[in-house]
Amino acid sequence: MSTIAKPPGRVLISAEQFGRMQAAGVFEGQHVELLDGELYEVTKNPSHNYAVDALAEALRSLLPRDVYRVREEKSIEPWGHWWPEPDIAVVRGPKQRYQGRHPGPADIVLIAEVCETSPQDRTKKLTGHAEAGFPVYWILDLSLRQLEVYSGRAPSRGGAGEYSAAAILAETESVEVVIDGQVIGRIAVAELLPRSQGGVP
Repeated sequence: MSTIAKPPGRVLISAEQFGRMQAAGVFEGQHVELLDGELYEVTKNPSHNYAVDALAEALRSLLPRDVYRVREEKSIEPWGHWWPEPDIAVVRGPKQRYQGRHPGPADIVLIAEVCETSPQDRTKKLTGHAEAGFPVYWILDLSLRQLEVYSGRAPSRGGAGEYSAAAILAETESVEVVIDGQVIGRIAVAELLPRSQGGVP
């Protein structure tokens, strides 16, 4: 994991500090993530919620239930200066594995975020997820009506991890669901998107 350089005049928060703040009720009534030492409040609208539900449903229809679990908007194991709560995490089953802990990088086979206006999904999270070792990262972009798929890992020039492969799929295309190097099935991108403003899916 790369060392975080502290920007002038900015205090970086560790996952441990963030956990204490949560326990003290500092963010009561708010949905807050810790990304690379900085706090971000997450807002969700009906389109976002619809897409998360559609994505979870599509993945569950393909994955063997006892082998993999699809978790919606639940915590994963924090690390360093990170405590994200991804929209979707596909993890190794069974669910009893997580009675006393959050899933970590060894458990997670796919991470997905639904975005509309947040730039963090393809900046901070893109780098952070690669560094943490999550093998596949999806970004479902509701504004551009496309699905971005990132996979593979390669060291960057700065020593941090980055994904070595990227694909952008339009709403007229379908995506291969690749888990542990195996193609499990395909999902039509259009099935994941809410209706456009014009009323056409």
